[in-house]
Amino acid sequence: MNAPLADAIRSTYETLRPGSTSFCGCDRCREDVLARAFAQAAPRYADPDALGAAVLRVALAREQGRAELAVIVLDAMRSVSATPRHETAP
Repeated sequence: MNAPLADAIRSTYETLRPGSTSFCGCDRCREDVLARAFAQAAPRYADPDALGAAVLRVALAREQGRAELAVIVLDAMRSVSATPRHETAP
C-alpha cells in the first residue's frame, strides 16, 4: 500500500465523516470506505519509488489533488451507505 496515499485517504475520510450524518461510520463501514477509495485512487496516484512518493505528497498538497481525493472518498461513502455489510446501524 502506498503510505502517503493511504494517509491522505484516511485524513480525507476523517475530515468528511462528521459532515455526513447519514453515513453509518462504524468500523466495518469505515474500513470498506477506505478500501474502496484506495482501490479507486491507486491507479491514478500510486508510485512505489521514493520519487513517486514525493510527487504524490506535492500533488495531494495542492487544492486540486485534495478535491479529487475528496470526491473519491465521498463516492466510496455513498457506495458503502447504499450497500452496508451490516444488517442494522450500530
